[in-house]
Amino acid sequence: MAEEPLTLGALARFHRETIAPDVQRVIDRLDRIDSRLDEVHGRVEDLYGRLAPFEKEYGLLLSAVHEIEGRLQHLEGHIDRLAVRSELESLRDTVSSLQDQIRELERRTRN
Repeated sequence: MAEEPLTLGALARFHRETIAPDVQRVIDRLDRIDSRLDEVHGRVEDLYGRLAPFEKEYGLLLSAVHEIEGRLQHLEGHIDRLAVRSELESLRDTVSSLQDQIRELERRTRN
């Protein structure tokens, strides 16, 4: 094959036959990718719109859980005080019973 002289026409034909089709394939591929990205973006926006109310509800639920936790801690303290009070009353009853027994023993030893 004989070498053609490097002319503007030869460069233009090489560009048209070799480079331009490759560049066009890349551009077409990028257009398809861009179209898919637009579709994905639309779907993500749709999902975000559908999830936004759940975010708000999550915040409200989290706030309610913190409030309930605070109330439970308060109740635990109250229950602990009630348990101590109940135990104290039980100890008072025991002491009273022991004092009665001591009095009875003292009465017996006097006689």
